[in-house]
Amino acid sequence: LFLSDLRPLHRLPPLSASSTPKSKRTRLDLVLSHSDNNPQTLDSIVKSFNAPPPPTIIPHSELARKRRQKRSDKTRCLQKLMPWDKKMDMATMLQEAYNYIRFLQAQVSILQSMPITSSFVSTTQRLNNASFEVDFAGLERLNRQQLLQVLINSPMAQTMLCSQGLCVFATEQLVSLNKAKERKTMLQQFLFGN
Repeated sequence: LFLSDLRPLHRLPPLSASSTPKSKRTRLDLVLSHSDNNPQTLDSIVKSFNAPPPPTIIPHSELARKRRQKRSDKTRCLQKLMPWDKKMDMATMLQEAYNYIRFLQAQVSILQSMPITSSFVSTTQRLNNASFEVDFAGLERLNRQQLLQVLINSPMAQTMLCSQGLCVFATEQLVSLNKAKERKTMLQQFLFGN
């Protein structure tokens, strides 16, 4: 065939049944019958088959952009939860967040085991009874629960405690811990003869 021999499909001569297989003939019949209703050229049919697929597929760059946006949103939320206001790179911020979470877990476990009322005289009461004046900005008038509330809700106090690896303990808890430590030491001396 030469290029001059190409004609629109609706002008092609009918094909004999013996020269083409049945599956090809049905496809050609379908195309030919469609071309009788709506005459199309071979070029328009080829163009319709070569048309780009519908834009339902999201490009990889779009997916990557959405992932980066989601990560940055989560990072911003994490930064808002931390008590400090300094800028850090991602690795440092995640390490600091991990340390802060461990600090909070320790502090919560201590606060849960803390007695509600105190059987000891507070440090501020002892200082107020002394001959010198100390200004606690009104904190000396607060009971234990109120003082803990102020301390726990203060971002500055939380940052300082966390950075130094300290937790808030009640006096009763410290006395109990010291007694337990003494008992453990005595038990080790008794068992191992040191």
